[in-house]
Amino acid sequence: MSAQEDADALRNAMKGLGTDEATLIKICANRTNAQRMAIKHQYKSSYGRDLIEDLKSELHGKFEDAMIALFTEPIEYDADELRKAMKGLGTNEDTLIEIIASRPPSVLKQVIAKFNEKYKRNLEEDVKSETSGTLRKILISLLQCARSTNTNPDIPRCAEIANEIYKAGEAKLGTDESVFNKYLCNLSPHELAVVSQEYHKLTGHTILQAIDNEFSGDSKKALKTIVFATLSPSEYFATRIHDAIKGWGTKDHLLIRILVSRDEIDMTQIKQYYKQTYGKDMVTDVKNDISGDYQKLMVELCSH
Repeated sequence: MSAQEDADALRNAMKGLGTDEATLIKICANRTNAQRMAIKHQYKSSYGRDLIEDLKSELHGKFEDAMIALFTEPIEYDADELRKAMKGLGTNEDTLIEIIASRPPSVLKQVIAKFNEKYKRNLEEDVKSETSGTLRKILISLLQCARSTNTNPDIPRCAEIANEIYKAGEAKLGTDESVFNKYLCNLSPHELAVVSQEYHKLTGHTILQAIDNEFSGDSKKALKTIVFATLSPSEYFATRIHDAIKGWGTKDHLLIRILVSRDEIDMTQIKQYYKQTYGKDMVTDVKNDISGDYQKLMVELCSH
């Protein structure tokens, strides 16, 4: 289908009385983000109407939220989510940690630029004012986007770093948090993988376990996210989907963000890790946790 045909189908699905939700779901959940951007442009070019505004007027609730997310470019979507996490009273540290600690530096640089441009605010300054303590230091370090790109780790040096991390944490009373911060925020994925292996050789357990032992609260969550999302991003996002749907109620905003943002990256691998970790089918779990057109759209997305 061309962008024109899709734009025509979307307009027909929304004009007049009622809305043809099935057509909206079929088209929007089965196009790439680039294709959806082309459809949005063609819609305005053909009808002189804003597709986002029409969707907002026709839809409601979580179904509307998910649809709008699909028609937002990924970099802008991350910037929007960060702004929502800090706007108004209170701060959603969970969202800040997930986005800032899991995005590669090349992506994070673009998110920072988009945030600063769109909101006429400085992301680093906002994060600084909305967080405190060790978490603030970790997030500010990550926002420098200074992570190494080295793909050929110096193994003896990695062994030394593993030993430094051990001495800064489990080998002493108290914790030298700056050592964890310096290395976990700046090592390349390849270097971090080797350091992690060397740490296991040295101590018999993982860096994740060391972080569990030495940190608490949001700083623990941030450091574990860095390690987990850098070494095994698909596995990390499988746990995030599980977090969104486990127990009573659904963290709908989290579920939408993960399914929309990972749709074209690693959905197949996420489902495999979900099955491996929880012994259940992810699509079935998502389907059982939500309902209505919102359910149909989310199931269509994660069935890819």
